[in-house]
Amino acid sequence: MEDQKVTEISMKGAPACGRCHMLVARYAPQVLASSGVYHRECFEAWYFGRYGKRPSLLAGTNGDRHRYRLREQQAA
Repeated sequence: MEDQKVTEISMKGAPACGRCHMLVARYAPQVLASSGVYHRECFEAWYFGRYGKRPSLLAGTNGDRHRYRLREQQAA
């Protein structure tokens, strides 16, 4: 067991979260917003603190189950 090596995963090119500034892992739940990429937890905490309700997020497309985008508000 000791001679087995853990495979190193390159995080080169991974975007940093706009709130916590940590790298966003490839398959971590993330929100793609117009201002950048965020961890889903960071984005929901910021949104709830600002607007007092949870954001309505849309699931990703084309097999991106881990990526969410913010539902655009309709102009009234």
